[in-house]
Amino acid sequence: MPRLISNNPVEFRALIPKKLNINGMFAPIRDTCIKDAKAMGKDLENVTKTWKGNKPRIQTEAKLIPSGTPPYPMFHTGFTASAWPKNDGSKGWLKWLWLDLGTKVRYATMTPKFAAKTRTGQLNSWKGKGGLLFVNKKRPRPGIKPRKFTKALAKKWAPKFKKDIQAATAKARKQSGHAA
Repeated sequence: MPRLISNNPVEFRALIPKKLNINGMFAPIRDTCIKDAKAMGKDLENVTKTWKGNKPRIQTEAKLIPSGTPPYPMFHTGFTASAWPKNDGSKGWLKWLWLDLGTKVRYATMTPKFAAKTRTGQLNSWKGKGGLLFVNKKRPRPGIKPRKFTKALAKKWAPKFKKDIQAATAKARKQSGHAA
């Protein structure tokens, strides 16, 4: 029976939410992180597709970072997808590093009609022309111009990843049964 407060019936009712489907929420976000990490890795592999000799090994990673705050440690507060060349000290990794960051000097003298296979800010590789003529440690030349592959990857993927995670979160809310 409703309780009367100044002749107006006031009714109290407890609403019990249905149980949260954690797996339903987790799966779309995890899958999006994995898909984007693999796509980022492909972008980096495009840079090295025409390289001869040593190439860096590209690693990808997708992470969901739990909050770690009781009583809700199962909720994730951060999502990351990333790709990078593996720092294994190999010649392929060093080649990547020199091109990505540039160098102050170089000792290699290239053929007269040399054209680089990569361009600044581009996540791609072209045919190129010419090659190494000789190396002379006593005659330093102007350094390698930085190609900024890492910055180009971040610039391309930051807005795309944000958009993909927003879509995955909306899908996760629906699958959990708590869509707004």
